[in-house]
Amino acid sequence: MSKQNINYSRQKNQNNILDLEEKYMHIIENIVTSRTFLEDLKNIESETQEYYEILQEVWGKKNKIKDASERLLRHHMYTNFNGVENFYPSPISCDIALELKDIILNLDVKTIDKVGNKGELDSTQFEHNQTSFLNDPVDGSGSFPGFKVKSNLQAIDSRTGKPLLTYLVKIGYSDDGHGNFKLINDSKYPSIVVTCLPNGILSNLFDNNLFLNFKDYIYYAAHDGPYYKPKYITSNDEFSNLNQNNKFSRIEQNTDIPDHWERIIGKNKIGYYDNEKKQLWYTVQRKKDNHKDIFLEAVKYGNTARFNDVWLEERYNSKNKYWCGERKYYRIYDKLNEEFN
Repeated sequence: MSKQNINYSRQKNQNNILDLEEKYMHIIENIVTSRTFLEDLKNIESETQEYYEILQEVWGKKNKIKDASERLLRHHMYTNFNGVENFYPSPISCDIALELKDIILNLDVKTIDKVGNKGELDSTQFEHNQTSFLNDPVDGSGSFPGFKVKSNLQAIDSRTGKPLLTYLVKIGYSDDGHGNFKLINDSKYPSIVVTCLPNGILSNLFDNNLFLNFKDYIYYAAHDGPYYKPKYITSNDEFSNLNQNNKFSRIEQNTDIPDHWERIIGKNKIGYYDNEKKQLWYTVQRKKDNHKDIFLEAVKYGNTARFNDVWLEERYNSKNKYWCGERKYYRIYDKLNEEFN
């Protein structure tokens, strides 16, 4: 992984983007930590608690405040930015996409339940339409060169010539699925996290190397052709108790592995790389009728990728002055009980 290198020579447009990213980071931070924004979030909390059973039936456990939070952030972005010139017409964008006087602002909202997804409060994940950062392939092993990281967002808008800046706002809450819902307001988990994802024009300043790995993968299936038919290995109970070498042995005992397939050890998985077809296969756990089995399946691509949060936090502007590119706010709702000047 690579943090932003301030010793690299920079182009004029890179310096401009560095300063714009810092500028709008501070603006967004001020908005989402303002008293009015926090009061509105608490209103969402009260509504969710009051209508919990209805929301549980409609949305299920994980998604009760997502739409309301997106609506809230969109409202505050429109009312707090004086320079909103237009909406952003491209379908490749984040939840909120606005044309401002000097940038195209892309802002994604993530609501994170600490009951089931607490790790996501301390890690930054993204979808392909939420970043323009150009990263080298990740998770390579042996002859496998690694997964290409898709970045579908434009770095510079072709219509206006304005840079597209991307920010994530994460809102933490707790929902046990049994009526106990509340926004996080403690010292262990952040209440709100604001993150700036570097624009693609800045990729070389981070050595094109900000991504850690993928949260999940998309796999081929039998309907994609005979070659892609998943290979049954064994039950998960047996497989999980084997060490790495024995896992490979079990795979090779239970299915045909051609000689030109190379053993691959990824960050979180093991598998094989077909050197002739240039195709990676990973072991995958599948559940059916309360029974878990292990299959060997061909990987299409990595789906949800993770940034290196340490390097996201350490940012520098055009004058090499430090600023924080990922800010975590703990006990933020205590501000509602404080006196404001």
